[in-house]
Amino acid sequence: MKESSTYDIAQKGNRDDEAVWEERPEIVTPILKIDERPASWWECLLYGWQHTLVDISPFVLPLLVATAAGLSEAEGAIWVNRGLFTMGIATLIMTVFGNRLPIIQGPSATLTGALSSVVSLYGMPAMWGGVLAGALMEMVIGLSGVLRLLRKVFPVAVSGVVVITIGFSLAKTATIWIVGKGDPVNFALAAATVLSIFLLQFLGGKAAGGIVSRGSIFFTIWIVGLGLAGIMGQVRWDIIASKPWFDLPKLFPYGGPGFGWEFVAGAIIGASVGYLGSILESLGDYAAVCAVSGEVYKVRHMNRGIAAEGFGCLIASLFGGIPVTSYTQNIGVIATTRIASRFVVQIAALILMLYGLSPKVGALLVAIPRSVIGTVFLIVCGTIAVSGLKLVTSAKLDTANTFLVGTTLMLAINLPVCATYVVGSWTKTLPPIVQLFLTNSVVIAVVGGIVLNLLINFILVPLSDRR
Repeated sequence: MKESSTYDIAQKGNRDDEAVWEERPEIVTPILKIDERPASWWECLLYGWQHTLVDISPFVLPLLVATAAGLSEAEGAIWVNRGLFTMGIATLIMTVFGNRLPIIQGPSATLTGALSSVVSLYGMPAMWGGVLAGALMEMVIGLSGVLRLLRKVFPVAVSGVVVITIGFSLAKTATIWIVGKGDPVNFALAAATVLSIFLLQFLGGKAAGGIVSRGSIFFTIWIVGLGLAGIMGQVRWDIIASKPWFDLPKLFPYGGPGFGWEFVAGAIIGASVGYLGSILESLGDYAAVCAVSGEVYKVRHMNRGIAAEGFGCLIASLFGGIPVTSYTQNIGVIATTRIASRFVVQIAALILMLYGLSPKVGALLVAIPRSVIGTVFLIVCGTIAVSGLKLVTSAKLDTANTFLVGTTLMLAINLPVCATYVVGSWTKTLPPIVQLFLTNSVVIAVVGGIVLNLLINFILVPLSDRR
């Protein structure tokens, strides 16, 4: 009996180490691979700090939920601090105990939308109950190994479309930040940012042993974002001055299970929808980070990653932080710099925790003009989209896959535009779960790609071969 049990466990381990796809797409050859470290501590600090400078979402998404909950601006700012602190904890969980990929964890846009609806309908006690229930659900999904079944219906061609869609989806936000209200200063700073990154990236290749090139994003944000923008009077120094140096997060600031949180069916369902959307996005992110890190995408990356994300969401809720998910923009940083070391990401996690403990330090990112951050973001999105294109071209592009890729991509890009701007008033009358599947490009790409793959490659192609 004991021998059989040991054999089963060994077989399960082997299944977890199976590649998700038969193809072996090689997107980027990294300078530093996942388990390699930079030569010096200060180089590791530089690359880690650079990762935190493209993450503006933690300063925006918690405020959306706090506003929907009817909290004051001061309380919303505290939510930002908690979110930054728990980002660091969740990232350490992922890189040390989870799938051990170099991927930052942070507040989820998909979940934020769901929780904003939940808190406005059911109140904060029910929202926290839904957050806890959803986190436990995500952990169970990861630990159960059920995601292994997605391998056949989530081929490399579909994953490539998802990664392309992620790049385009994030680029919309980046462009909005660049344009702002159309102030010419925004375009001047954007142009200076592009010029600085390109000069440092391509002309600084050998400077300081290549560190200038690999740190081009880091140096540009300080040179243009604080230096040039500061001279032009575009940096909001008052935000930095108004923040305290130190603020320690507290456990259970809004109660907890059994002493303040409520478990309401509607709130749990609403939060669970957001979690499912986040899971779908993360599976695409894991494929992308493997592609730019020179790593084979394996079943264990899916299972352990989702389990770790669920645990990270659970820990975040204990500190009053909103749930977390994988961050695609940091995958773009890896693609741009070719530094895929997870130890660098762990340093980034510690810096994020420092931001949460010292709001004055964290306020630096808010003080930098959004046109600068948006431009950096846009370049990063471009590298993400190109990584997706390389994934697609690594698949067998026969007639079936050509129809699959083209149709999925067109749906993912155009359906949200139609649902938001053409029939927006009608879309808002639909249940939140339906709105998610009509307006979120990444969710549409994942679900649409899986459904079309089943239809074309599992039904129509076999039927045509029989004739």
